[in-house]
Amino acid sequence: MDVSLIKRRERLTNTTILSMTLFGWFLVFFSLFKVERIQGDLWTLVLLIAFLLMTELYPIPVWKGITTLSFPLIYTFVLIYGIWLGIITLAIVSLTVNLLKKRKQHVVWFNPGQLAITLWLTAVLTTFFLERFHINISDGITYYYVHTACFTFIFYLINNLIIDLVLWLKPQPYAWKDWKHKTYQETVIVLISISYLVFMFALGNQNRGVVDVFSYLFFFSPLVAASIISAVISNQHREKKRLQALVRLTKELNQSLPSHQWASAVESRIDEFIQTDATLFLIKSEDQGWKVVIQNGGIITGIEDVFETSWMESVDESIHYNARKHIPIWLSAYLYPSIRSVMITPLRVENETVGILLVGSEKNQIYQSNDIQFLSTLANQLAVIIKTRMLFSEREKRILLEERNRIAREIHDGIAQTLAGAVMKLESSKRVKAESEKTTLVNESIEKLRGSLGEVRESIYALRPAPTEKFGVEEAVRAKGEDLTRDYGLPVKMKIIGVPFEIPPHIEQNVYEVISEAMQNAAKHAEASKIQVTFKYRKHDLIVRVKDDGRGFHLYEALLKANTDAHYGILNMNELADQIDASLKINSSERFGTVILMVVPISK
Repeated sequence: MDVSLIKRRERLTNTTILSMTLFGWFLVFFSLFKVERIQGDLWTLVLLIAFLLMTELYPIPVWKGITTLSFPLIYTFVLIYGIWLGIITLAIVSLTVNLLKKRKQHVVWFNPGQLAITLWLTAVLTTFFLERFHINISDGITYYYVHTACFTFIFYLINNLIIDLVLWLKPQPYAWKDWKHKTYQETVIVLISISYLVFMFALGNQNRGVVDVFSYLFFFSPLVAASIISAVISNQHREKKRLQALVRLTKELNQSLPSHQWASAVESRIDEFIQTDATLFLIKSEDQGWKVVIQNGGIITGIEDVFETSWMESVDESIHYNARKHIPIWLSAYLYPSIRSVMITPLRVENETVGILLVGSEKNQIYQSNDIQFLSTLANQLAVIIKTRMLFSEREKRILLEERNRIAREIHDGIAQTLAGAVMKLESSKRVKAESEKTTLVNESIEKLRGSLGEVRESIYALRPAPTEKFGVEEAVRAKGEDLTRDYGLPVKMKIIGVPFEIPPHIEQNVYEVISEAMQNAAKHAEASKIQVTFKYRKHDLIVRVKDDGRGFHLYEALLKANTDAHYGILNMNELADQIDASLKINSSERFGTVILMVVPISK
């Protein structure tokens, strides 16, 4: 996203929040002049406020935010003491909770203002709806049921619309799946609230005695207890999910280590065990500069440049900035203005920094000691992964260098010596006068040159990439079939059953070699008129079937012959199958041709 656009959306978001905050607190101060004298038992008022404070102090985690079970208390408070005292009380309770939780400054004042607006609009719209449909208090219990359902629905609708508006205005993307998840959780709370209030009116309608402070104490105590227990259980469940996510991530990283897609596992899983609105993952490139692997959320392009300084090499543990004012200027310049907390964790192996993991949040003091421990654990795992990949890369380079040296030695000791000998004989033939001796020297030189030419061709073939590396096993077999059709006039048909899936390269290579050997034998020795190759993809394995209609052979005789002459390549096919834990079965008869069946367990 363009930096100027980010700043414009930040300004628009801040303006919206400020406007709602001012209007909300205007309603709170306006309510001071509208509130009527408190009637009834003062202890009931104190009890409801205390219960409301407790439910707000123990919220239930929802999506990236929180929700509470406080609405039945809010509704009861408004029903008993009126909307104006309800607005004042709810704003003061929300402000107290925000101060105790040490939330961001704008949140401390925005939440009470937002709730004041929500409660006021809910009361206005509910009154309008009931008057429009001529539903009044004279309707008895029906009025309270309708009033409860209408008030609850409108309250949650307005509250979520305000939250959605703020989230939509922010530069960070507000995904459809996130909205669905939040709405689902809030819907559950709505249903719980309506059920609890309906139950309250049903009990009250039975008229079993005076409704006093003890009645409210016994009725709302289970709600408060449920709120506290749910908050504790939710926190424990969240910690359990974080541990499970860390285990799954570690497993996926180990499985994806040989591939180039291993970083996608980190990108898809990191949100599961740590709250982040900005994620940056850097690794050391071959030129010792920083390479961006993951960059999401409130990160501005070019941030990798600020880590080029040598100070990062000396950092061996996480650095935590719990407020925007504490973040260094050189770093905050590359973060969205909304990012308040930042944690930077170096990835170190053997006193060497091989990567950097940075996470940021829009909340102050959001990262606690357990978050730092989780991120440090992940950083250690990633450091090992990066170091292992470095070793893989060095090993590949060493193997390539060794192979080049081997080819150089073979050329020096084989082809070069042969060519040198052939040149010497040809030079000697020029000095020989006898025609027969000259012809002998020339013929010997020609034979040596032909041998060297064969070695050169073999070396060139060995240096070419395997057909499966270029095209995949199916296309490689199809190309082999076209070659046989062109060279021997033998039609080769292919059939694929099931849905093809990705096969590891070394398995593809061995499968191709077995099929190629079987097709070559059918073309050269079986006098076949057609070949059928079938690939059958199943859940955990691949079945390959090669069938020809040739003259067939006796397997026992072929195995005896293979010990002295690799005529049919049967031993070679068995070895190739054993290397990939595949089972190979060969059926052949003189009247029905040959069928080679191989079952390859891909799951291994």
